[in-house]
Amino acid sequence: MYLNKSRFMFFLLCVFIIAYPVFIYAQNDILVWSDEFDGTEVDRSKWNFGYGYNWDNVHIYTDRVENARVADGKLQIIAREEQYQGQDYTSALIKTDYITSWRYGRVEARIKLPGSPGFVPAFWMLPADNIYGWWPASGEIDIMEFPSTEVDKIYGTVHTEAYNLFFGEPSKGTTISVPDAATAFHVYAVEWDEEKIDFYVDEQKYFTFNNEHSGWEKWPFDRPFFIIINLAVGGGWVGNPTDETVFPAVMEVDYVRVYQEVKDIDMAGPDFLLPLSHNITYSVPEIDGASYTWTLPAGVHLLYGKNSNRINVSWGHFGGSIRAKVETPAGKQTVEYPVYVLPNYIENPGFEKGVKYWGGSISHTVTGKYSIIDDGVHSGGHALLADITSLGENTWDVQVTQGNLELKSGVHYEAGFWARVDGGNKRLNAAIINPTTFFLYVFETITLTDEWTRYTMSFTAPENATAAFNIDMGVDTGRFYLDDLVFTTPELSALNLVENADFSNGDAGWTFNVFPAAQASGEVKNGEYVISIVNGGSVPWDIYLGQSGLSIANGKTYAVYFDAYAASPRDISALVGKDSDPWTVYSGEQIFLLSTNRQTYNYTFVMNEPTDNLARLGFDVGTSSADVYFDNIRICETEPNSVTQGTEHIPETVTLLQNYPNPFNPSTSIEFELTHKSLVELTVFNILGKEVVTLLNKEMNPGRHTARFDARDLGSGVYLYRLNAGHFSTIRKMVLMR
Repeated sequence: MYLNKSRFMFFLLCVFIIAYPVFIYAQNDILVWSDEFDGTEVDRSKWNFGYGYNWDNVHIYTDRVENARVADGKLQIIAREEQYQGQDYTSALIKTDYITSWRYGRVEARIKLPGSPGFVPAFWMLPADNIYGWWPASGEIDIMEFPSTEVDKIYGTVHTEAYNLFFGEPSKGTTISVPDAATAFHVYAVEWDEEKIDFYVDEQKYFTFNNEHSGWEKWPFDRPFFIIINLAVGGGWVGNPTDETVFPAVMEVDYVRVYQEVKDIDMAGPDFLLPLSHNITYSVPEIDGASYTWTLPAGVHLLYGKNSNRINVSWGHFGGSIRAKVETPAGKQTVEYPVYVLPNYIENPGFEKGVKYWGGSISHTVTGKYSIIDDGVHSGGHALLADITSLGENTWDVQVTQGNLELKSGVHYEAGFWARVDGGNKRLNAAIINPTTFFLYVFETITLTDEWTRYTMSFTAPENATAAFNIDMGVDTGRFYLDDLVFTTPELSALNLVENADFSNGDAGWTFNVFPAAQASGEVKNGEYVISIVNGGSVPWDIYLGQSGLSIANGKTYAVYFDAYAASPRDISALVGKDSDPWTVYSGEQIFLLSTNRQTYNYTFVMNEPTDNLARLGFDVGTSSADVYFDNIRICETEPNSVTQGTEHIPETVTLLQNYPNPFNPSTSIEFELTHKSLVELTVFNILGKEVVTLLNKEMNPGRHTARFDARDLGSGVYLYRLNAGHFSTIRKMVLMR
């Protein structure tokens, strides 16, 4: 049919207006995560379940198929009227907590809601790390809440330290009328960036929360958040179920999707691990057309997943940052994810990631407040402050806790923490407790001083159980400070006697001294300790980096490992010895030639002196003006007991033999034996640290292997060969003699 020009232009304009938002959206954001609920059950690789009773509601959350199932391509969260574990109603809550989280982007779900009174179905988000403290300090984003007694009102709300239900100004948000919310599916969404959060129903924006740029108290939304979907029964908002309430009540979810710009994508995976942890997965979003390149810290072994969005690795004794370079048709981004490897079952022990992994409660009968502080801490960048001005009825009315500590019958455990209180002479209770039976494995009342002090307690587990480490501060009023909590075993501690061995906690635990003859400075940069030298002084100990307080036992053999390099080739000396006059050196002074390439150095010694519980590890780096870099410092007994709890103990990946012949001309054989399949890199360097040749760089099977080094085109001299396999890395010398 004939269409005149004006009508045709009008038609194009209409199409453009309709398509324009989609076009802009498609250009900026890509799908980075979704659950379309196409399976037969809730996908536990994407969702965790919430469990138990919520004090403001009358139901109990379960992970039973009766309360959460997938059917006909939809998630069904079902509230039932039934007797279960002392409650009259059951329901379900699913969340992506500890699996994945997002900062910025569009988060949406297509949902149909239950319509009879007495329910609060919700689609919402909470912070993954609570960096600013517990609720409401670190924020909450309620994408959709539907108090079913209000018939057609959908709520979109944010809560912060400044805007919340209990103190400060009221929470920020509004409502939109959706008359058929209980009979039809609607898309509920937020679009979130560094400046604002927009709330939508079916692409209709009805509320915007703006960043006022006045501090985290009003805008804590600069951190990753995770998704929650739940169906609550009863509570103060909607009242208890009535005769009009229909059971079972069903909340149906057609899909959940997350879109982000490439620059905002993040990595998911464990961030606190035990040494020698095996089979650990990290992932970035799986994006159509994307390529992936992973970079791992030294000592981390790639098991599988190279060039994919998901890798599986085993860790050695030290942490570091995993990096993933993601290249997509829409752009590229390198994501960095720091991982802490500690001989400690407590996760986030120094509150460096806020109160992530920690629970904290203050009873309504108590006047007090928690906060994360960054001044006056024991070590690192943060500590926890509990400011208690009036008490409740119980000592546990003010409590900080971390659970899920797996006990093994007959194993000896050690717990400890650093604490102080303003003014001193205030008490707290510390306990390791079974949170189900309330059995106390160990309990102490401790009187704090106004100085940071370490407090310890120990016990042998009488049973296999899951325990919690509780600190109860409802004994006295005051300002209580906590930092650096530990729950470990002697066997785990023996894997490394050095505190903060990889400098992931800044320079905590380390001493740096410069004597007047020298001029130098030391600081942590990019996870390494950097000693910048202007004048090296006249003797090696004019510039010193060390750590004291190490327990070195008579008759035992110790191995010392460290990574180091220098701005130009130079010598340093390393030692383990007494930390006071007469400064006995237990290890003998060890001299190492550093090159400009980072390498792993090691030495062993037998402790022939009486046991010293205050020994020191030291590095003397004076006389030369070449800057020095240290990382991954380890002291261990040469035959520590296996760690069998909480991680899989991995034996040394490889045994490296001395090359033969040595000295050689013109070639020699380098022999090694693998205990399990590993990615092997064998590289030869000259004495100045310059790479000569890479002999091997491939995955190899268990067994004995030989590599041939032909040096007919090289000059006489000392050469070094470095073998990396799994979490093991070592260097040996060889001599070419013409």
